[in-house]
Amino acid sequence: MSRKKQKYFKLKPDWMLAEPIDFEYNKYTLLDYIQKCEQSFDSFKIYPDFVEISLHLANIQSVHKEKTLLLVDKKFEFCDDEILLKELYPQKLPLLTSEQLLEVQKTLLFSNNKLMDTFNIGKSLWSIVYESISVNSKKNQNNLPKGHGFVYQHTKGNKSFNVWEYSLRKVKKHNDTRLYMDLIWSGETEGKTINKIISENTTWNEITDVKKLPVFEVTAAQDFPFEETLVPMIKRKVLAYILQSVPKEDLETFDNFKSVS
Repeated sequence: MSRKKQKYFKLKPDWMLAEPIDFEYNKYTLLDYIQKCEQSFDSFKIYPDFVEISLHLANIQSVHKEKTLLLVDKKFEFCDDEILLKELYPQKLPLLTSEQLLEVQKTLLFSNNKLMDTFNIGKSLWSIVYESISVNSKKNQNNLPKGHGFVYQHTKGNKSFNVWEYSLRKVKKHNDTRLYMDLIWSGETEGKTINKIISENTTWNEITDVKKLPVFEVTAAQDFPFEETLVPMIKRKVLAYILQSVPKEDLETFDNFKSVS
């Protein structure tokens, strides 16, 4: 089942140029947006707000220095999708009156510090969560170059598990390698071992010998929001582990191995 792509922006990239171009209007538009972001951060929900704030900060600098907006047509597959520089395209500012230019300048001056403060909150939160998640290779580390395997995480006092299949896929358009995870089990173990859960629930039994694939164990210091924080951080930790262990040119990627779900 394909995942529906969507845009996650709470605030459009061209928000400061939307009618009416007025500092007071923009001020309260931004403050309302920041309040929503900080509420998410208070709940340890990092994505998609952290990525969006980064884009807005980049736009403040671009409008100020280059008189251009940085726009993106990307539709996200997951809420933690990053926005690459290659995915941005510049657009010249529309013709503005001297009064409108003054309102934009006021907006830029006010917005930069406000957005930077919120970005720094998100950055600190990101670091705290990232460092509180541990990834351990449990078996078949010699097969990491295969580019796919399994990740499991204990929940609820080790009485239940989340188990994912992971696969590395190359994004040819951007010459980028990304790690995708598909949840195949979530619940109590019912006395089954991780190996048993994997063998009974993997979608790969008819494609490859799952017993030879790498298996990672993940532990988290606390219960983080699943979609917005836990899964994105696990993906980044596992990918970092693999890239540190295997030369990038030796990794096998599976663009057609399994459709993104």
